[in-house]
Amino acid sequence: MQPQAVQPPPTKEAVGKDAMPTELGYLQVYATPDGETHFRDVRVPLTSETTAPPAQPFAQSELQPATTIRHAAFPAGWGVYDRDHAIFHNPTSARFVTFRRGVGWIRTSDGETRRFQGGDVVEVIDTAPSRGHIFWVGEEPAVLLFSNHR
Repeated sequence: MQPQAVQPPPTKEAVGKDAMPTELGYLQVYATPDGETHFRDVRVPLTSETTAPPAQPFAQSELQPATTIRHAAFPAGWGVYDRDHAIFHNPTSARFVTFRRGVGWIRTSDGETRRFQGGDVVEVIDTAPSRGHIFWVGEEPAVLLFSNHR
């Protein structure tokens, strides 16, 4: 059996719609000076860089500091009581939350509710003394990854 020739990666022009992105986005839960919490879209610029030669370059953001990470598993229905009784809470520190599995909802104090599922990322920076947010889990357990910062 003859070895197959290694093909170079396609050029940006050949990739077309699959070209390297120049930015990514995620939702953020933040507090205004009056303590109310809201959602907003955050955009992060990406640049093509080679960071592990001889690997090919890939799109990446600037480095951001992180302090700790924690894996978390919530049982089905977790937080429904809080939702039904309007019990808001604050994160202990600013963090990115990555939904690995399951479905969950976040409601901000302005009443807006968003649904999240596996693969979604939200940054929560509504630490005290803001009004906080309510989080609850759907009918199946949810697995999340917290990446704390600040």
